[in-house]
Amino acid sequence: MYIQSAEALVSEGVMSFDLAEKYLNIYIGEADWKEKISQLWTVQKRKLGDEQKAKEFIKKSVACACLSPMINKSAIPEEKHVLLFWVSGWPQYNERDWFQTFREVVQKDIQIENNRIKILAMGIFEQIDMSPLTRQAYNWLHERLEKESFSTEEKRSEAIEKMKNLVRIYGGAVICNVFTNYSLNVEKVLNWRSGYFIEKEIHKVYSLDQIAKIKKAEMAKTNPKYIKNLTSK
Repeated sequence: MYIQSAEALVSEGVMSFDLAEKYLNIYIGEADWKEKISQLWTVQKRKLGDEQKAKEFIKKSVACACLSPMINKSAIPEEKHVLLFWVSGWPQYNERDWFQTFREVVQKDIQIENNRIKILAMGIFEQIDMSPLTRQAYNWLHERLEKESFSTEEKRSEAIEKMKNLVRIYGGAVICNVFTNYSLNVEKVLNWRSGYFIEKEIHKVYSLDQIAKIKKAEMAKTNPKYIKNLTSK
């Protein structure tokens, strides 16, 4: 579902409600995004008198709201949804093609999604507490996660599981190398709630082939009983 919506956005410029909500949740935080987008749509359709112009306004506003905290270091207000209504009044709103920049981000995310499938096919580190490398990688991720705030304990537990999954997928060596050798990339992470941003940084510093090579070397040194082959029947 995500891939189809993401590909439609990149190739056709079509932004679904679900995709907009997904990225707003990741970049800004949880809110009643679909309801707020609908409110903004109603206001702009009445104001502009043209459905297509209103759609373009919505897409640009969503893109700017998502990316401005990262690109312009814009503060995220406590009531997160108001950012969607504020951005069109900012000078930087008209300083770049926000939707095109957003399309480029999504295109990269599709590539990461496809790369992850290939990395998963190598197998996963099922017991991350057994190896010093995977244990250290998780500890560093968890330390960063502890600085985030969550609306419920359930959301916090979900975030912890996502961090564990990153270690299971990429292994300890890749993640530890990013923390030790690319600390500036670690500091660029906008938030740690989903694992989305640190995964993007992993793919900025390493190609798919490099990740596979590092993971393969780590797997060779790991007891096979702690590795699970997802392709096996």
